[in-house]
Amino acid sequence: MSLSTYFRTLLGAAAQSDFDLASSLAASAKDARAAADAMKSFGAQLRTESEQSLARVDSELARLSARVEAMPEMRAQLENFVGSLGRTMTAAADRLETVDDRIHRIEQQSRTQTEILSLARAELDRQGRGIASIDGQLKFESQVKAFEEALTRLSAASERTETLVREMDERRVRIARVEQMTIAATILAAAAILVTLVR
Repeated sequence: MSLSTYFRTLLGAAAQSDFDLASSLAASAKDARAAADAMKSFGAQLRTESEQSLARVDSELARLSARVEAMPEMRAQLENFVGSLGRTMTAAADRLETVDDRIHRIEQQSRTQTEILSLARAELDRQGRGIASIDGQLKFESQVKAFEEALTRLSAASERTETLVREMDERRVRIARVEQMTIAATILAAAAILVTLVR
């Protein structure tokens, strides 16, 4: 090989090597630009999501702050409600106790009247049998008739007393039902208030 041919071959190889290096550098630069664009897009998305997260945090903090400020008022309302309910329940218990006392007294009076009526009827039967053989005792018969009328009135009064006792029993049952409904409503209201406080 001549010297000139050697130099041409060497220069051609060098030119090809430079071209390959330049192509590689261009491809690397293109990849770098694509990576930079991707990072820029990702950064923008991350910044948007961060701003949205901060906005949600601020909203939740404002909501929590408002709820904390309202809790003392809600607690005061709950305490007032419980106190009012306690007074109502105490009054209802007092009324129920009064009704029980009245029913007890009426029952005692009814038993006493029934016993008196039984004794009077027994005495009337005894006296009726004793005067069955006596004629001309019109005056005594008139007294017996009057006594029978009195016993009839006493029997009617006893029946009215028994009716009153039944009515008092029914009223006591109604009061007990109202008390149970009031307790149930109180529990539901307290639960609703607690749920509101927890939210």
